[in-house]
Amino acid sequence: MKIYEYVVKKPKITSPYGYRINPVTKKKQFHYGLDLISKSGNKNLYAIDNGVVQKVVNNQSKSKTGYGNYVWIRYKNYNLSLLFAHCSKILVKKGDKVTKGQVVAIMGSTGRSTGTHLHLGMTRIGKSAWLNPSKFDMLSDKPVVVYYKVKKGDTLSKIAKKYKTTVKQLCKWNNIKNPNVIKVGQKLRVK
Repeated sequence: MKIYEYVVKKPKITSPYGYRINPVTKKKQFHYGLDLISKSGNKNLYAIDNGVVQKVVNNQSKSKTGYGNYVWIRYKNYNLSLLFAHCSKILVKKGDKVTKGQVVAIMGSTGRSTGTHLHLGMTRIGKSAWLNPSKFDMLSDKPVVVYYKVKKGDTLSKIAKKYKTTVKQLCKWNNIKNPNVIKVGQKLRVK
């Protein structure tokens, strides 16, 4: 199943990720997310997994983004942060831990919006580049991110080979500046 199919029950994409004519400004621009409605009429928005609420904006007049009422939730197991925007009501607060399937917000039409829907945005944790939510599968509930605890005798080269990746990628994922220096007991992201 696609990530957005966990967020909205029986979803229908009303505006895909990519270039489009903005329904408010009527100008061509890039749409950094998916606009979704529920074919069943269910307006509940669900957490895709256990996560932590990063940010909540519950007063649409303070939202300079046009998102109206919105919430960001970080899902460490998937190395993703999801934006739920244009909500009529947000049911969580910053710092809350959420569980898979928990209702976190109600779909709405706050901010710059032409009707009730969810704008679903997605980034990697700690990154600002937007990702296309329609391209991500939940991989049968298996986490995308895997960690490894460094053992005596390990090198990044050996670890990279074991997990079918590269030393360069391991350094990038783990902010390692010198690939020759790792410590026993260090926890490294390997997938």
